[in-house]
Amino acid sequence: MHTFFSIRMLSLKIFFKERKYFAPAFLYSCFALVFSTWIIYIPFLAEKLQITEGQIGTALFFASVGSFVMIPLANRLTDVLGVGRQAYWGYVLYGTSLYGIFLAPSYYWLLAALFYYGMTSSVFAIAVNSLIAEMEKQAGKYIMTGSHGFWSIGGIIGASLGGYLAGRFELPLVHLSVLLVVLIGAQTFLRKEYYHIKGEARKKGEKRSTPWKPMLLIALIGMILMASEGAIADWSGLYLKQVVVVKPELLGLGYALFAGGMAVGRFTGDALSLRFGSWRLLRSAILVSLVGFALVLTVQTVLVFAGFLVVGLGFSIVVPEIYRLASNVPGVRAADGISLIAASSNVGFLTGPVVLGFVAELHTLYASFLVLTVFVFLAYVLGSIQKRRAN
Repeated sequence: MHTFFSIRMLSLKIFFKERKYFAPAFLYSCFALVFSTWIIYIPFLAEKLQITEGQIGTALFFASVGSFVMIPLANRLTDVLGVGRQAYWGYVLYGTSLYGIFLAPSYYWLLAALFYYGMTSSVFAIAVNSLIAEMEKQAGKYIMTGSHGFWSIGGIIGASLGGYLAGRFELPLVHLSVLLVVLIGAQTFLRKEYYHIKGEARKKGEKRSTPWKPMLLIALIGMILMASEGAIADWSGLYLKQVVVVKPELLGLGYALFAGGMAVGRFTGDALSLRFGSWRLLRSAILVSLVGFALVLTVQTVLVFAGFLVVGLGFSIVVPEIYRLASNVPGVRAADGISLIAASSNVGFLTGPVVLGFVAELHTLYASFLVLTVFVFLAYVLGSIQKRRAN
């Protein structure tokens, strides 16, 4: 127990005492703050444009397509620009892409804006995860899980405070503009800590390959869980509004609790991984998330909020452990493994909300959360298969 908490505190000290680790980790907070600003305004956009759950799902599908088509170019850009430079400029493009969404005067404009949003998300997500992987290798320290913890911190602030402001004032453009001035300004100041980092050099004449075969199971689990995470992020507000029926000021609280659970888990994930191993920890975490989904499906306000918190605890270590597993696959370069998982997970993150939208249109939003639970159970089965193989 003493060792567990010692490792947890060491993880936090690394980030808050050394700017070279804090700066790139803070990119994850900035990422989450922009993302949560987008999701808390989904109910308002739906009302403004008078669109249904199915149409929202279609719009989110355009974001998924944009993310998918950008993957090959985003991978090549890391070789040309370097992971540090691409992470900074990728974030600038990602953050400002929300203007197109918020200014959409029609549904078709929204589709185009979300397609571009998806493209920028791939550019940034691949770069920032590759940046952290490279820094782990150079420093010889585990910082992947803790860095993702900063995403959760950003999600908590963005969904709770941002959700309250959105419900109180309904001024998305002002909200976004103030946020971007602060965040891009902060990253412009901090970028000197990571802007110069290029990433692992590719040997002369070596071609970029996609290592699908040895990483298929890892990528599949990552896509399922990230699809579920994206679905919770995008649809939790509408679920609370339409199914649970809570006050407008509380619509962002579900995602805030989810992000809070993730923060707790991520700042303890390295200690748990060291003690139990990646596959065992991954399987247990998915099981915890299934308990959380059971609570969400009760439709009882207090239990639903508790359920989002528990799901966050379960999901917290999934992405970092997936990256860690991918970087240790025999015969696969760590940089290529990280890039593949970052890309496939990002697609899953944007695809999950689409599936929920179509199910909600055909049946109900409650039915879509049932389907989501089934997907998570599938990931648990896949993890159990791999655990038996490892034994």
